[in-house]
Amino acid sequence: MSDSEKNKKPRSDRQYETKPRKCLMCRNEFNSSWPGERICSNCKQTSAWNDSSLAA
Repeated sequence: MSDSEKNKKPRSDRQYETKPRKCLMCRNEFNSSWPGERICSNCKQTSAWNDSSLAA
């Protein structure tokens, strides 16, 4: 086994169900792949999402 194989993050045994959720930024409904995905892909492409100086 290579070093890169040893250092990989383990894969989860959980199977998540894709379900509709409301984006926390725009409030539009989108298909979320897992419970922690709460921002839609459109909002993730905005400067507001990508600007690290706004993070607090």
